[in-house]
Amino acid sequence: MCRIAKLLRIACIILALFVAAPAQGQLFESDSKRLGDGRMDIVVKEIDRRPRTSVLQIDVKKIGSSVGSSFFLLCSIRRLAILRGDYRYIVKVEEKPQPGQMIVGFLREANEDPLTLGAEFKSADQRNGVIDLEQFAPICDGMK
Repeated sequence: MCRIAKLLRIACIILALFVAAPAQGQLFESDSKRLGDGRMDIVVKEIDRRPRTSVLQIDVKKIGSSVGSSFFLLCSIRRLAILRGDYRYIVKVEEKPQPGQMIVGFLREANEDPLTLGAEFKSADQRNGVIDLEQFAPICDGMK
C-alpha cells in the first residue's frame, strides 16, 4: 500500500508540473492550408521569442495571389500580436536575422520609438514603419 501511495504522489507531482507549465512558452505557428483554397501554401513559424519581439520563419511553397498572401501574413502577425499581449502596434524588419525570416516588434503605443525594442530596429522608421493592426481587423476577422 505504501508503494502505491508513493507512486501516486510522484504521478501527482509530475502532473502538477505539466499543468503549471505556461502555455506562453509555446511558439506560434500559422498555416495557410487551413483556409482550404489550395492556391496558397505558406507557413509562418515563430522560431525565437523575446520579451517584446518575435523572429518568424516564413516558408512559402505556393504564393497564390500577392494580395491574399500579404493578408495571410499580416493577419498571422495580428493573431500573434494578440496572443503576445494584445498589442495593437507592430514594427517589422524583413529578411532579418536571415533571409526568409522577419523580426517583429510589439509596441505599446503608435509613437513608441522602435529602438526601444533593440538595435535590430534601427532601420525602422517610426513615422512610416509602425503598423496599426487594428485597421486590418475587419479583413482578418473575416478570414476563416
